[in-house]
Amino acid sequence: MKKISLVAIVLLACTLSVDAAGPRTLTHSEPAAATEVLDLDSGIGDVKITAREGIDDIAIEVQLTPRRGGFFSSKRQAEQAVEAASLRTISKGHRLVLRIDPPADEDRRFEERWIIEIPAHIRLTLDHGVGDVVIRGIAAGLEIESGVGDVDVQALEGDVTIALGVGTAVVRAPASAYASAEGAGGVGNARLTVLGKRIESGGFVGHSASWTGDGSFQIEVSVGVGDAVITLD
Repeated sequence: MKKISLVAIVLLACTLSVDAAGPRTLTHSEPAAATEVLDLDSGIGDVKITAREGIDDIAIEVQLTPRRGGFFSSKRQAEQAVEAASLRTISKGHRLVLRIDPPADEDRRFEERWIIEIPAHIRLTLDHGVGDVVIRGIAAGLEIESGVGDVDVQALEGDVTIALGVGTAVVRAPASAYASAEGAGGVGNARLTVLGKRIESGGFVGHSASWTGDGSFQIEVSVGVGDAVITLD
């Protein structure tokens, strides 16, 4: 999990206020031939990542919007934080790491809205704080750890692992590609549907549901407070 504790990010999600000042947009693009894993470290805000066949570059756009951190923080301080921020890309072997500098903490004065396109062969890892996450067309697998917000994933194949603190996690994938799927909700429900057939969840407080198939990959979804929803077609 990120540097922010689960309790802290729940409080942040409840108290955020976005200033009217205009956002700042940062962009970056680079060839993806040497990249096998994209590693995104994001703070507060939404993330949308789309994997596509037939593209050779990683295209990144992140919009930073000033916000006040509390009653005693100023609009100008939030604007200065946005002006000082930078998009950092770090290559580590076949891994590309993305983040906004300075790193996220409880005092960050802006929200991030990421829009990223990657080639289909790239695997994704995401460490996220507060906000919604949408992933489309992923074919090389993904691992997501998120604090608060909804997670919505469409996978074509590849292992899928999601650990969400508070919210709803939804995964849709082809049944033929997967050897197993398991969903678990600590305070909430686990809903697993395979080829139109609902697999009932078990448990008194925490609910879980599992399935085994003939494919090659695995899906594991766990939610602390909220629902885990897996649909295999």
